[in-house]
Amino acid sequence: MKSIDATKLQQMIIGAYEYLNENKDHVNELNVFPVPDGDTGTNMTMTIKSGLDKVNASNLSSVDEVAKALSQGTLMGARGNSGVILSQLVRGLSKTVKGKSTIELADVKDIFNQAAKTAYKAVMQPKEGTILTVANKMSEKAEEAYDDSKEMDEYLVEILAAGQQALENTPNQLPVLKEAGVVDSGGQGLIYLLRGSLNALNSDIARDIDLSTKVEEVDDEKFIYRIEFELAGKKSDLEKLDNNLKRISKDYKSTLGDETLEASLLTDSYQNTVQMILLDGVILKISLENLKANAKECPSKEVKAAKKYGFIAVSRGDGYDSIMESMNIDKIIAGGQTMNPSTEDIYKAIEEVNAENIIIFPNNKNIILSSKQAAEVSEKNAFVLETNAIPQVFTALLEFDESLDPQSNIRNMEEAISDMHVGEVSISIRDTSVNNIEIKKDNYIGILDGQITTSKESIEKTSEELINKALEDSEISLVTIYYGQDIEKRKAKEIAKKISKKHKDIDVEVVYGGQPVYYYTITFE
Repeated sequence: MKSIDATKLQQMIIGAYEYLNENKDHVNELNVFPVPDGDTGTNMTMTIKSGLDKVNASNLSSVDEVAKALSQGTLMGARGNSGVILSQLVRGLSKTVKGKSTIELADVKDIFNQAAKTAYKAVMQPKEGTILTVANKMSEKAEEAYDDSKEMDEYLVEILAAGQQALENTPNQLPVLKEAGVVDSGGQGLIYLLRGSLNALNSDIARDIDLSTKVEEVDDEKFIYRIEFELAGKKSDLEKLDNNLKRISKDYKSTLGDETLEASLLTDSYQNTVQMILLDGVILKISLENLKANAKECPSKEVKAAKKYGFIAVSRGDGYDSIMESMNIDKIIAGGQTMNPSTEDIYKAIEEVNAENIIIFPNNKNIILSSKQAAEVSEKNAFVLETNAIPQVFTALLEFDESLDPQSNIRNMEEAISDMHVGEVSISIRDTSVNNIEIKKDNYIGILDGQITTSKESIEKTSEELINKALEDSEISLVTIYYGQDIEKRKAKEIAKKISKKHKDIDVEVVYGGQPVYYYTITFE
């Protein structure tokens, strides 16, 4: 076997998804912190599934079309940092095979090289010992081991072996992995994906599957959006877009010129259609009409003028939600640990907020990249304030000034949360050692600014020790204890009373957050 055609590539994507899906729990368990929120495997599985759904929704005849559909699907379906990095690896694949009907042996070397480069660029401060390292080592092996006399599967096995070796070496590059006795979870997820794709490539049964039968029939009544647009771009790209839109839309009419495409169509998903258009050219003009809005049961509404600022926040906990509503957050996206929203979830929220400038609060380090990706995809003025915890929103918004421009507001809010410390209390799901702290299964864990600082047998002792550790900073004057859904208010008040008694010059407040996973989230300002 010297080449991969569109059908084989589709089979490989199915194999990749299925193999990772079978092993996602193992990837989740590789989370360094032994708290019940490891979700790398889930995020990567949902991301590749979004790409697979996009591929299976169309009849595609070239690897270019398959890779582009996969890239569009993973881009919008990316969840968590691992999902965003995976979508960028796929984007590298799509860039390399643009205009190609098949993947030849020589293309594989370029695919791995471009994928690694694209993924590294997506991360502001890339670390070695992660999924990026695994991707990079496979890129190096692809270059080193290339020989046009090799069979495709033989070549891919060599590259995958180099990735496995790189994965096993990640604990030697990141001490926190070595101490916890695990390899990098994202790197493991990538290896599972590639193992699954290679298994599918080598399967005689898989080769006989006709994937065109997987196209789903869509009810005509769902095609309720009328899109009309004019697009400028390369003729070859516009021709492919023209053909793809014919397949996935209704009532399609188009005029194709040398460098422009004018078209009118009905679609059931304007977000996906607009994303397809954006990837193939520059929009000269576009209009969108909701046909259902003209029906009696759904009357048209008067369009309100856009306000100057709008806010989107990711939240998890009914107490947190109530506070955000009182602070006039426009869109609250349900999510957080164990349920990261996708790029598309955040993109849709951006599109629904009627404001000139939109500020997004991801409230979790694992949602920052997908928030930035959504902001880049949207044509609106969307900005991301890199919040790592929900209570940071409340402090940030106190510094917001509507009379200022977005950049000034972002700077002021960043400064407001920069001196803020965040503590969390959760429970351990396994025996391990982190930061030289021995942790037993079912013990409680105190985390301060992302680092485990204590582990005790009781929630109260863990919480008190965590708070006392944070209060070693003499600048702190306010402690706010947000208690979760599994904690009684009186228990939270008891801890607050002890802290107030010991630190008389510090104000201590108790607020209901209602969050799962973390019994307490505590801020120090």
